[in-house]
Amino acid sequence: MSRKDLVSINPNELKDFLNHIISNNRHLQENGKGPVAVEVIGESGIGKTSSIIQLADELGLNFVKLNLAQIEEIGDLVGFPIRQFEMTNDKQTLFVDEHLVEDYRKEGFKATGKNQMSYCPPEWIANKENGGILLLDDWNRADQRFIQAVMELIDRQQYISWSLPKDWHILLTSNPDNGDYLVNSIDNAQKTRFISVNLKFDINCWGVWAENNQIDGRYRDGK
Repeated sequence: MSRKDLVSINPNELKDFLNHIISNNRHLQENGKGPVAVEVIGESGIGKTSSIIQLADELGLNFVKLNLAQIEEIGDLVGFPIRQFEMTNDKQTLFVDEHLVEDYRKEGFKATGKNQMSYCPPEWIANKENGGILLLDDWNRADQRFIQAVMELIDRQQYISWSLPKDWHILLTSNPDNGDYLVNSIDNAQKTRFISVNLKFDINCWGVWAENNQIDGRYRDGK
């Protein structure tokens, strides 16, 4: 399916659709299968990000927004490498982060001489509880390095040695690749890793939002 053939939905329909995806993702995870990510494509200022923030609030989910175009270091996105040492005692053998080796020595563990390189979870997800939405905002505006780095995360919800907590759902927002925006093209291999939908402007949805937010009636009436 080309991007011109994508289903177009308004903000209200978007929230209903994402709600359905989240419910289905929970069912998939309960059955040992991977959840599905969703990309929301739309013009600037149409309400992509705000609709997702509202949904997370309505569902009582944790919310993390990463603007990939504003991240400068890969480590800030996927975590930094850390050396681990294998240690053992009479009951178990395990790999221990470098800074914890001395603590394990005091508990009777001994180093085996083996070590490995791992990755610690990045700050934005470390110690987060179960249940949340990870929003990769304006993701096709990012440098190709970051687009490539998040593909494993989008596909499997993990990166080398760490994983997203249970009941987390990945959503992406992007601007159309139509020549009006400074974005990177997404290849077919990348497109197969998520579902894409177009968000369209709907005057009735905007009118309800404007009224609920006490926008001057002259603007709502188009005067």
